[in-house]
Amino acid sequence: MRTIRIRRCFASFVAAIVLFLQISPAVAEGRRDNNRPVDVTFTKWVTTFPLMEGFWGGDLANKFVGEVFQRQVSVNPALNGIIRLEAIYEVQNGDRSFTALIRGGTNNVTGAALLDGVVLAGWRTGARVHVEFDTIPGTTGCFGAPAGKTCFVGTIHVGRAPQD
Repeated sequence: MRTIRIRRCFASFVAAIVLFLQISPAVAEGRRDNNRPVDVTFTKWVTTFPLMEGFWGGDLANKFVGEVFQRQVSVNPALNGIIRLEAIYEVQNGDRSFTALIRGGTNNVTGAALLDGVVLAGWRTGARVHVEFDTIPGTTGCFGAPAGKTCFVGTIHVGRAPQD
């Protein structure tokens, strides 16, 4: 009798776990993760150095502004074309606007850039950011950029907001 009761309890326990595993993905899909990482695409150009402007999300109405704090070209011939950058980017998006301080560099030969930083103000303050962009010569141009201006097309990856 005792063996049957233990088997019945064990079978009920296993059935509950199986049922939970079948339901939990559906529950997870229905739940919205408001803190998931977000990618923001942008196009920017230098107006009057060190100031930048542009737009994000492919929509000219979405404002992007920035400023280059530091731009230092390597003088070492072995490091041909490497430029150290420090800048501030601001993405204007209502209650999801943010300002990020970023540092990194660009390869002047390939035009590719990698920068990392943190959101200092606004939406997701304290979140890590990672920026990648490519340099597009003025002769090629970018949609929305002034004709003849060198422009930059890339992505700002905004990480999760820090937990309190």
